[in-house]
Amino acid sequence: MEVIQIEDRVQLEKLSEPRPILSRLVNYEPLSNTHLKFKPFPLSELSTTEQIRDQEALVVRDLLNVLMGLDGSYIRYNNSFNPISGDIPEFRIAKKMDSSLKALCSRVVKLGKQYFFLCKCFEKWCDLRYGMTLQRLGYEIRQFIQLDYLRFVESLERQFNENATFSIREFIQNIKDTEVIKQLELLYTICHKIEKEMYLRSNADLLEEDFNNFINDLRDELQYKEDIMLATDTSLLPIAKGGIILKIVQKSISENLGDRSSVTFLKSLINNISQNYCQILHEWLTQGLLNDPYDEFMICDAMKNVDTSIANLKFDDRLWFTQYRIRKDGLLPRFESREGNELLFKVLMTGKLLNIIRISYDINELPMNVNNGDIIPNFVELLEGTNLELYVNQWYNRANELCFKLYFDGYDLHSFLQSLQMQYFGYHNGHGILKFLQRNIVDLARNYKGDTTSIENKLFQIFLSERKNSSNHNTSMQFLTLGFDKQPFNEVILQYVQQDISRLNGTPDDDNSEEILHAPNFNNLRSILLNEINHSPSTKTQVKSNIYYLQFNMRVPYPLNIIVNRTCIDQFQIISRYIYLLQYHCKLLDDIWFEVNKNKLWRYRGYSPDVQRNVIRKSRVLHSKMNNFFKNVLQYFTQNVVEREASLMLSLRNSPKYINDFQNLIQECLTNIMTNCCLSQLMEIQLQMFDIAHKFCKFIITLRSKLNQVDPRLQYRSNDYSQEESNTPGYDEDEALKLTSDLSGYINVVYTGFDQHVQAFMEGLHHFYDNRTRLRIREDRNGLGG
Repeated sequence: MEVIQIEDRVQLEKLSEPRPILSRLVNYEPLSNTHLKFKPFPLSELSTTEQIRDQEALVVRDLLNVLMGLDGSYIRYNNSFNPISGDIPEFRIAKKMDSSLKALCSRVVKLGKQYFFLCKCFEKWCDLRYGMTLQRLGYEIRQFIQLDYLRFVESLERQFNENATFSIREFIQNIKDTEVIKQLELLYTICHKIEKEMYLRSNADLLEEDFNNFINDLRDELQYKEDIMLATDTSLLPIAKGGIILKIVQKSISENLGDRSSVTFLKSLINNISQNYCQILHEWLTQGLLNDPYDEFMICDAMKNVDTSIANLKFDDRLWFTQYRIRKDGLLPRFESREGNELLFKVLMTGKLLNIIRISYDINELPMNVNNGDIIPNFVELLEGTNLELYVNQWYNRANELCFKLYFDGYDLHSFLQSLQMQYFGYHNGHGILKFLQRNIVDLARNYKGDTTSIENKLFQIFLSERKNSSNHNTSMQFLTLGFDKQPFNEVILQYVQQDISRLNGTPDDDNSEEILHAPNFNNLRSILLNEINHSPSTKTQVKSNIYYLQFNMRVPYPLNIIVNRTCIDQFQIISRYIYLLQYHCKLLDDIWFEVNKNKLWRYRGYSPDVQRNVIRKSRVLHSKMNNFFKNVLQYFTQNVVEREASLMLSLRNSPKYINDFQNLIQECLTNIMTNCCLSQLMEIQLQMFDIAHKFCKFIITLRSKLNQVDPRLQYRSNDYSQEESNTPGYDEDEALKLTSDLSGYINVVYTGFDQHVQAFMEGLHHFYDNRTRLRIREDRNGLGG
């Protein structure tokens, strides 16, 4: 194999003209004082009056080098400077230089350091981890250096070479007169602040800062009780980028408001470096897309690293509520105030609403029917006056209009809410609930056991048969499933009642809030919350009937589950379980009516006056009181409470302008039902009355075998009696008197106890409405006073 040798040859190039100063920026002498340099001409030999001009010329030549971050013959790098370390050099001036020249040099040396620092910055910020905003800032600095600053230095050198009388004072005056040096100093100040922010973040405990921000946000919410609740991300980015950089430039604009040329330069700069930020904002507000690969925008995706395309996750309502959050780190000053929360909420909601539309229609890009919809806004103009509010409102209104059309025209949300009320409230469907109870009263009256599979299957099959026969317009019934809750209704509802009482009285919650606010870190906070869950108050578990555990579950399909979310369904379930309990006890008492009025033992007229008066009649009176009471409570709750809120919920289509208001109004209707005294303050009394009524009904059934023992003339083997009753021992007068006394005494106790509960219930009901009336009067007065 033949080897070809190539010989390198080097020769000196003769130039007809002197090489310009900018050519020395490439392959220049070693940038360190540790390397050998040519020994300069001694300044001590140029100290005479005639030679001072020569010394001045040599100094100007060095200053031209210094302006480009290079050292010269008489102005050199400090001995400690090492270019590999990335440090900014300090310049030292020759001791033998004329004192007047040395004073002028010290001003120019500062510019050399600034130039050197800016070059280091844009070299470092070209890395993608710094984000698009810093990358663009580095590009703008590089363009400024090449197109403005170095050309200015070149013009100085040209004057120096061509003008024999060019002095150092003219050199300094040119620097003072040009805007380039002022702009260099502005860029240096901005970059210095950015590097300082970088240093603080690199040396800070980001987890601790995140926790402190979280606690401060929580404290502000408790103190100010904001109407708008924002899902926020309080973590700090390890690198300053995005909105943090824009805030620094914005602050520089505010600090230079008295200098028009500086403000113009800085506004042009922030417009250029914010182009990517404005594009992300525009895409979020117009398409619901968050194209932010470097985490620079004020909205972050909490599920960024999770595959959200999975069906059960993609269509989960919790994902819609928690996926997108406000990034507090780098939030622009316009959004930092409490007044900016509303605007920030609209920005967040606009993109989230557009996401619903894109997922529902399965499209990647929404059509733009608004004028100038494709124009990305200018950052400076966007933040002037009310432009930002107008811009955000424009797209927020569009997103809401599209969502209302989707929900009411596409998914017929009005019919869906109506069918929900029919199934859960019995609204216009009370007969359906009563029919279901009649068919399953025996199974529902049995005591609950852990293994309820057989009963569940039986009830579910009956429910399925009813669902097949239901109207096609009843859309919600297709998503309903029947099951038994792990907790009885009394435990579930009393947890809500205790929370409401705690919130009203302010004792336990306030103590717990103080403990949370003083937690030192996230681990301690987690322990406090877990301890609260483990030691939360609970009622003593008692054996209850199956009706207490019965509930209808529903998995609301997407996107309806955004409006009717899990909280709404939980409230629907609690309200329906309460209505079912009222209906159930009314049905029990209706069945008992046939016992106490149609059974031959109860219609027998030969009882003694004591039995007739204290047992038969009083039992009938007590039964009538119970039956009337529960029917009146059921009528009051369904007609005065549920129907009012249900009709309001169905009339909301034309009243709210925004989807969020519609969500809040639905939630408010359900909350109004939940906070009614029947489901809040008077719940424990009613649970006791349910228990009294249930035991009384069981007592009436067992009373049949007792009545034939209190009268000697009763025929034991009548066709009206069961085989068990026919084997009852014969009549004993002493035992009959004692039994009559016991029965009378028990009925009197139940009678008195039930009366006392009714009285307490009525007092609570009057107190509830009196307080509401006073509150309404106070609100009216405050409104008139305002």
